[in-house]
Amino acid sequence: MTLKTRRYFILILVFALQVPLDAKADLSRIHPSEACQMLSGIGLSTLGWRTYYDNESGCSSRLKSIGSGNPFKNSISYYVDGNGQTVEQLRLIVSVLNANEWEIAHAEFQNAAETLIMKITSRPAPASISRAIESGIDLVTKIDGVFVELTRKEWVMNTDWESRRCYEIQLVIH
Repeated sequence: MTLKTRRYFILILVFALQVPLDAKADLSRIHPSEACQMLSGIGLSTLGWRTYYDNESGCSSRLKSIGSGNPFKNSISYYVDGNGQTVEQLRLIVSVLNANEWEIAHAEFQNAAETLIMKITSRPAPASISRAIESGIDLVTKIDGVFVELTRKEWVMNTDWESRRCYEIQLVIH
């Protein structure tokens, strides 16, 4: 092997080592300010990355009302949790307090979940996510190296006027 050939070989080897073999999603590679603004385009802006306690950090959106239910409105919210300047998990939560408008709440949540998954993985959300949201079942899956969990929690809200069945669906990416 000549000196010139060795140099080309070394140059190619150095370049190859710098290119990832498998582009996988990794939340720790996402800058906190980027994670905080991932859903601002659909009305879930946050107030920016903050340190809450010693090294617990994060950001959150305000509750976004969905539908017209009075006095109990459905809502959606977005949270980013981390440690220092490292993003550890993303959470999207829809709360359904008005069962008459559950379809609107699910559609809004579905859109936000698909947007978030696309921004994290650069791929469309798998059909299993949509099916789990529609059918109200829990799901744990791995997409491009990140875990995606979908859970539904139900409860009864008692007021002076009535008892109402409520639930929330939570999407957690970590």
